[in-house]
Amino acid sequence: MPMSSSAAKNSTTVRSERLVRFTRAALQAAYAVDGKLGATFAERLFTSPRRFARPDRERTILATARAGELFVTLRSPRWAGTTTRVATWRWGYGPTVLLVHGWEGRGSQLGALVEPLVAAGLSVLTFDAPAHGDSAGSRLYLTDLADTIADVAAATGPLHAIIAHSFGAAGTLLAGTRHGVTAKKTVLISPNAIVADSVSRFERFIALDDSARRDFESSLVASSGVPFEDLDLAHLVTTLTGDTMIVHDRDDREVPPHHAERLAALVPHADLVLTDGLGHRRILRDPAVLTRLTTFVAASLMPPVSSLVREVDALLASPSTGA
Repeated sequence: MPMSSSAAKNSTTVRSERLVRFTRAALQAAYAVDGKLGATFAERLFTSPRRFARPDRERTILATARAGELFVTLRSPRWAGTTTRVATWRWGYGPTVLLVHGWEGRGSQLGALVEPLVAAGLSVLTFDAPAHGDSAGSRLYLTDLADTIADVAAATGPLHAIIAHSFGAAGTLLAGTRHGVTAKKTVLISPNAIVADSVSRFERFIALDDSARRDFESSLVASSGVPFEDLDLAHLVTTLTGDTMIVHDRDDREVPPHHAERLAALVPHADLVLTDGLGHRRILRDPAVLTRLTTFVAASLMPPVSSLVREVDALLASPSTGA
């Protein structure tokens, strides 16, 4: 007999609680053996995302794309210039909009934006970050995401807009300060942009004491090559000089709305949109949100060209990167 939804939820909760207890015990054992070993274990946990299967709606939208791949260079000290394969997808022809997913996400999570943006005369490009979705790898630092965004943007040409979700917002901001990546329009949805908050939540989750916390943070800085002061939000927003929209749901249980409010306070020209009842991910598929984002991104564009001209553009488009 199948379990009821409440029974299944309780079972999942029990497994999660057991996993937390096991993780904390393993970390404590590692730190008891050696502080450096414990810090290395904590760092590996922090940078190892889980992969989740794509739902049918995402597979459907990817089936309509021009799929490709790109080899990106990871510049952090941990990887020292290693290249890794990243899966890409593109739709439409026209000014490029880059979609950037969040931690443990996939480019196709933002797939509901594809149809309205293409209909507005734009080309839409997305990718799976290293260690996510269909891309290679098992670990990801924030610097890796920024490096990936920079290499995808360089292979694509000038960006009309970047639309980033959650952790992807932090990666987009760092790509700006680290590599000079900019766009005429930037949209940050449910932005997980206050990096120190994410680190602190993880440290509380695995119950690190002050000494272990300092070791973990030192290890993280050494591996990524970026000191925490360079990840301060006031520094990260300095490249947001174009039109900016920040969208966040008041009921988001994964990233508190104060991330968006802090961003808006630091970017006076930004348009802050707060929604209700959509949470962290449903906001990516809400019709009203999609309409508002499309209107914002497509403002000032020339009307879409005819189907014939689009077909000619398709024949002339370079297939060199697949992006």
